[in-house]
Amino acid sequence: MKNKLTFLALGISAIFLSFSGFAQNYQVKKVADLNIKSLEKVGIRDYDPVKDVYLGFIEKGGGEIALAIFDAEGKIVTSKVRTGDGPDHYTTSALTMGFAADGNIWVQTSLQLLKYDREFNLIKRIRFEPKFTTHLYSGPREKFIPLSKGDEISFLTSVSNISGMALGLEIPSKVNLIEYYDPSLKSVQSIAPLSERGVFEGYGDEESPVTINSIYELKPDENLLYLTTTIDNEITVYNPINWFVVKRIKVNHEEFQPLDDIPLRESNFKTSDRMMLYAMNRKLLKFDNDLLGLTYVRGESEASYELRKNTNKIYRIGDPEMHRLILFKDGVQLPGEHTIPTGMIEMALPKNRLLVKVKEGDEELEYYPYEIWEIVEK
Repeated sequence: MKNKLTFLALGISAIFLSFSGFAQNYQVKKVADLNIKSLEKVGIRDYDPVKDVYLGFIEKGGGEIALAIFDAEGKIVTSKVRTGDGPDHYTTSALTMGFAADGNIWVQTSLQLLKYDREFNLIKRIRFEPKFTTHLYSGPREKFIPLSKGDEISFLTSVSNISGMALGLEIPSKVNLIEYYDPSLKSVQSIAPLSERGVFEGYGDEESPVTINSIYELKPDENLLYLTTTIDNEITVYNPINWFVVKRIKVNHEEFQPLDDIPLRESNFKTSDRMMLYAMNRKLLKFDNDLLGLTYVRGESEASYELRKNTNKIYRIGDPEMHRLILFKDGVQLPGEHTIPTGMIEMALPKNRLLVKVKEGDEELEYYPYEIWEIVEK
């Protein structure tokens, strides 16, 4: 399937400031293109700055997923299908993937963690029993998050924007936001009850008004785990060795109706045709020099939703204009919010850069387009 891109996106200026004008300390600007040489849909989940290559996958069609490495020019270095019953394969959906500290590759499914070399030959596998299994109709959803180094590895088994209330509405005190594999016990452990989050104060044993999912980020050189949820006004920083809370970072969104009332009120979570219309946090991004990012999607009125539906306009979750990036420096939120109107932020890169997946448009392309943006001081 060929990818598409509107001519309009090509004419947009390379620098976009926040909607709050010129009061900010930072701006976000485009610095490069990354065009993956593939007619099929691809995803990128990690980057190796030493080898200057990207790790991801290619959707081959018919539900077949090929794990892949791409170079800095967008060429496919290697790709292998590893779903199936072979000795190097796995039978359930790959949920996360990432480069290992020794240069090899981790691929995590609901039931096991596999270590591959850079030709996707299997080195080892670790089996575990999760709270629940997850099936995806695409490649790995997120970057793999290790909590330790070496052969006896500890790692998150829970996945950003999947784990949490994956089984439906639950009582917050019975939902743990972090699930991880403990190599000393050879089992999955759970911590961080949802009921301890400030937005659930006063809930007690009441059922949550909406499903809540965890959102994670980890900077390996710090070995600190950053946690928030889809409905939250705090980022909590943990030491994953002893699970002590290192820091709590307060978040103040410009527009986030679900948090207009605490305890949460069901009336602040608008829906239409079972489509969620309320604001939600989406992604945590850890940059260099103690710079941190949080993306969220703004809420939408029912009238706006109906207009999108009737005019075949892209839905809110896929519309870059509805997404915002909040920045924090040394644990303090910076003024204003940023947007990148050409696409969706995929992940953080070294040197305070961002990988952006370009939104599809009307022009057929011979490649799958990404952009690289940079956060710079004004």
